[in-house]
Amino acid sequence: MNDILVKKIIFFISTILVSNILYAKNLQYFVNQASYQTLSAPYQYYNYQPPKMMDKAIKELPSFANVKKCSTNYISDAIVIVKPVLNYQAQSTILYGDLHVKIYQTRSESETNPDNFIKDMKITHWDVLKFDTVTMDFYINKIYKTLLEKMIIEINNLQINSDFPTNGSYCNLLNTVKESKINLRY
Repeated sequence: MNDILVKKIIFFISTILVSNILYAKNLQYFVNQASYQTLSAPYQYYNYQPPKMMDKAIKELPSFANVKKCSTNYISDAIVIVKPVLNYQAQSTILYGDLHVKIYQTRSESETNPDNFIKDMKITHWDVLKFDTVTMDFYINKIYKTLLEKMIIEINNLQINSDFPTNGSYCNLLNTVKESKINLRY
């Protein structure tokens, strides 16, 4: 009797896991940011690369296990374009983090059609900390993770239609736009 019950429970759990894998959103992400950013406090400056720090934060979050970095080789349900903006206020010792997010899905023949941008979001988080060039990587990673966790909740609430497969060729266009200093209307 117990053996049958255990088998049914295992079957039920495995069915749930398989259905979650099959129906999970297939997404790509693109970090729209200049190569270096600077945070400053009195007599101190900290330079960092937002795309590299964002990649690190995404790899460390289990909810982003199926999300791939934007590439022409992938076809996905949508491309999530993120632009992280950090600002450190020295007087109040607060690190502000904003994540400007656009979700792109190919819904028309033209890649640059504004109707392809199905959602715009701004996610904000701040943390009180002392500026320290030694620990700043840790704090930036922490802020990015918190912003990304808030973003994934918003994306899970969004109905992304999988009937519009989005080719990663749009990533080439995004790289061109990023290099030409045009900032996608942020």
